[in-house]
Amino acid sequence: MASIDGIPQKPNAVERHSMSSMQELDPSPVQDELHDLESGEYVFKAQAPKHGSKSQGGLSTPKLGLSGYKWASWSDSRVPLVSTLQKYSTYPPTLFFALHFANTSLFPLTTRSVLDSETYLLLTRPIYQSPGLEHVILTVPILVHVASGIVLRNIRSSRRARLYGAETRSQRYLLNFWPRMSLQARLGYFLVPLLGTHVLVNRVTPLIVDGGSSGVGLGYVAHGISRSPLFWSIYYVAFVAAGVWHIIGGWAAWMGCRVTTARDERGNKKASLDGYLEHVESQRRVKRQRKMWWTVNGVAAVGTAVWLAGALGIIGRGGQGSGWEANGWTRIYKQVPILGPWFDNILFEYTQAKIYDFSQTAKSYTSIALLRVGPPIFEPMRLSLLSPFRIATLRFTTNISIFSRCLSSVQYCSSRSSTMETEPAPGVSDQLIQYGGKEYHAVKEGKAFILNPPSQAAASKGTRRDRKAEDEAQSVFYNPIQQFNRDLSVLAIKTYGEHVLALKKQGAERRKRRGMADGKAKGKKRKREDGDEEEKKIGKGVLVDSQAQNGDQPCAGSLPEHNITPSFSILDALSATGLRALRYASEIPSTTCVVANDLSPSAIQSMKLIKPNTGDARIYMYSTLEKSSTQSNGQYAGKFDVIDLDPYGTAAPFLDSAVQAVKDGGLLCVTCTDAGVWASNGYPEKSFALYGGIPTKGTHSHEGGLRLILHGLATAAAKYGLAIEPLLSLSIDFYARVFVRVHRSPAEVKFASGNAMVVYNCDSGCGAWSTQPLTQTKPRLDKKGNLFYHHGFAQGPVANMICEHCGMKTHIGGPMWAGPLHNPHFIKRILDTLPEVDRGVYQTVDRIEGMLTTALEEDLGTNISSGSVSPELINTESKIIASSEDPAIIPRMDPALREPYPFYFSLSALSKVLHTSTISADAFRGAVRHLGYRCTRSHTKPNTIRTDAPWDVVWEIMREWVRQKSPIKENALKHGTAGAVIMAKSRENFKALKEGEQQLDLLKKEIVTAAENGNNISDVVTRVEAALYRSCSRQALGQCAADSRPADLRKDSQTTDQARTTSMAKPHPRTLDVVFDESLGREVTRKRLVRYQLNPRANWGPLNRASGRG
Repeated sequence: MASIDGIPQKPNAVERHSMSSMQELDPSPVQDELHDLESGEYVFKAQAPKHGSKSQGGLSTPKLGLSGYKWASWSDSRVPLVSTLQKYSTYPPTLFFALHFANTSLFPLTTRSVLDSETYLLLTRPIYQSPGLEHVILTVPILVHVASGIVLRNIRSSRRARLYGAETRSQRYLLNFWPRMSLQARLGYFLVPLLGTHVLVNRVTPLIVDGGSSGVGLGYVAHGISRSPLFWSIYYVAFVAAGVWHIIGGWAAWMGCRVTTARDERGNKKASLDGYLEHVESQRRVKRQRKMWWTVNGVAAVGTAVWLAGALGIIGRGGQGSGWEANGWTRIYKQVPILGPWFDNILFEYTQAKIYDFSQTAKSYTSIALLRVGPPIFEPMRLSLLSPFRIATLRFTTNISIFSRCLSSVQYCSSRSSTMETEPAPGVSDQLIQYGGKEYHAVKEGKAFILNPPSQAAASKGTRRDRKAEDEAQSVFYNPIQQFNRDLSVLAIKTYGEHVLALKKQGAERRKRRGMADGKAKGKKRKREDGDEEEKKIGKGVLVDSQAQNGDQPCAGSLPEHNITPSFSILDALSATGLRALRYASEIPSTTCVVANDLSPSAIQSMKLIKPNTGDARIYMYSTLEKSSTQSNGQYAGKFDVIDLDPYGTAAPFLDSAVQAVKDGGLLCVTCTDAGVWASNGYPEKSFALYGGIPTKGTHSHEGGLRLILHGLATAAAKYGLAIEPLLSLSIDFYARVFVRVHRSPAEVKFASGNAMVVYNCDSGCGAWSTQPLTQTKPRLDKKGNLFYHHGFAQGPVANMICEHCGMKTHIGGPMWAGPLHNPHFIKRILDTLPEVDRGVYQTVDRIEGMLTTALEEDLGTNISSGSVSPELINTESKIIASSEDPAIIPRMDPALREPYPFYFSLSALSKVLHTSTISADAFRGAVRHLGYRCTRSHTKPNTIRTDAPWDVVWEIMREWVRQKSPIKENALKHGTAGAVIMAKSRENFKALKEGEQQLDLLKKEIVTAAENGNNISDVVTRVEAALYRSCSRQALGQCAADSRPADLRKDSQTTDQARTTSMAKPHPRTLDVVFDESLGREVTRKRLVRYQLNPRANWGPLNRASGRG
């Protein structure tokens, strides 16, 4: 074959008569001399290009936008419009995908954590997911791009038909698929269903199920991948690869680097006409085009790899979520149209079965829970792995060793002992132990042992900078800092258990005496009293030997005459490692049943004592509402005497089910670690959504948070005719812990509104506050002289828009709990047991004693020295019980009782307002007590004061502190600040006035202010009377008016005046004799108490949430 310039000519085989050898020509009008397609002569002779025109196979001029086709500017006006729409509709989605690439790949790769990446996702999500902007930059442009592509394809097909003279339907059908679509177009059409699936799962379905997709984030995607890893891995690989190649290839084509065209893809040199008439590309152009091909595809490959590394490498390994949030995600996935039931029921169950088979074969358990063997011992409940609720239950049995199977494979990494004894050695704690071919750290707490994997041990120690990536997340949450929480919970539940057994014993004896007295009256029905149903269940209790009693001391409520142990059941609803449940079972003598539940399979797997079962705590607690107390398989399913809620974060989602699952008179132990919600001012809307109230801002915010949690419990219980009684409420470190007794009493529920209050807080000024109850609860006597309470509306507001002390704005907090925070009898019962406890088991006894003593002193009506309690604190029903000889019974508090002096203040905060040196606690207490008021400290923070002195007295003491002890500079307080307004009321400013002018000028100012701010005549009269009283004129007017009344009226009014608050008879604050007597304010105790714990160790805190990966 001849050649031109050394380049071989194209073979004549190019004239094969086939449809695939046709070359697309420029869409010029159909000429008359064109041959008909049916004749077979449809190979056209190539025309020489005009001078200056670019070659067909060469590179187009770089420009932004689709290069298009030459016939795109043809006479038909529709083509330029559609081509322009397709061209520029790609710009907004490209911006969106760039942001999405950063959120789902770059940020996870940088942080190496799904939780940390969520923060950046929330920062950028409002930019491109706002209701209007999202459709502008994503939905509408993509729809326009796809629709314009289809329209252009149809236009080109019809023009080809006219160009080549296709007349029949079959001929036009062949032209629809000729020339073949480019790889770029095929990737675009392949991307449409993948993108639609992504939008359906992550945007549309959450919008239908939850009403929005605000809860959908990286954790939601990780949860779905972990449930169906095979399906979602294949899907995301295809989706990311097609998307990245389409976007990169499209931009390359727009810039002139056409490397994915149909003609280049075919590469059929025999069917190409490029070699004719000197239209041959030079070798340089060929090399340049090959280099561009490698560059474009290399960039696309790198982008795909990076995106998949962040999406599947980090997010895909994030594991399933936990708690109510994971349940919501699972519900969304299940309700995805078409796909939801398929991959949820088939792929997830199949994967779960395979993983379980592998774990059973490899014996790859993450941790094992060990106990000291001693009667009574525990036996695991035999439950199915795929049981509906997956509950892990600890059940009592007698004289059965359960550790023979698991301890046989446990070995020490020590030459001293090769096997673990049944009774762990004293030095076993924190040793390195091998089990199942893996190494663990033995952790001892109380009488329980657990094996902690090294990754979890590293996650609970050190800073985040010191930890490795694999140590960031624990598979099961365990925080050693909360040992104080667990020690306190064991002692509190033990005390409450003695109370329950004493009540049951007392009820049994009372019924026995009544039965002997009514033995002759046969066949007569009597009304069932409270506790009868419980005593009926006692008859079905667990028979135990008196020698098999567990614990260090005998059970206070045992019934040796019947040889029956009354039931006492405990639910650890969010058990995690199971350590808390194991301690309850081994250290509380009265326990007959402990149920440990957790939603995380890794948490249940760590409870080696129990079969692996998981479940939602709320579902299980709701299931206890059924009548039967046991299920068919023997598992306990009745209500519980004690329910412990210790979640990671808020306990609000579990309150509704918990108050229904606890018995009448049962105990709820609730922990909330979201102090950033209930003890701060950053998320008032979140606090209201969780607890039904707004937090307070200031130093007393932690007590306000406790009252918010109690308010949430009270409102959750009131809906079901249940009333709560706080036994102990503590703000500890970074969390709150409350112990609440729940009573079924519709009559006491009526006090719920009276025990709720709102707070008017001067958080931007001096820090003062005033409280307003929602309703009034007034005691009255009926015709027989019996006491009853009247519930009515409360008058408000009690505070003005501005603070009366400093003139700054006030803000509203609440509603929150207005009753007492503690039951002093319960606290004193726990303190009485502390001298007898084993300090080797309870290592935080010193802090428990100090905090409980401080909490007991918070009640200004309690006399600590004598151990007596104010009689008005005790409920009338409890007086009968408390009069019995059994000291284990805890009397009930009066439900109508309100906290008369809530909250505390910080002395450093008061001194900061006045820009003076901080007053010492002894000096302040001495001044308060010298004036006849009471004061104490708060358990939440050091250097705090709780007092019954009003705020005007408090500020008068601080003004005297500045005048007598710590003077400030003349211009230290700027005009208009809270401190300047408070100091303007000092005594020095009034000494400059003459004797007669002082009261007159003050009275004039106050009367003018009252006239200007009064809303109506009655309000003005009230304000003027208050001004007269403050100027000591009201007292004189009152004496004159009283002398003019008859003697009998004066005698009747004397009793009424004495019943009023003491503030009506108190002298003016400026007339008080303030003496800073530190000896009077010094509190001397017989022993040193650890009231406020220092940091237990470096880098301590709440730790990260458990990942749930085993």
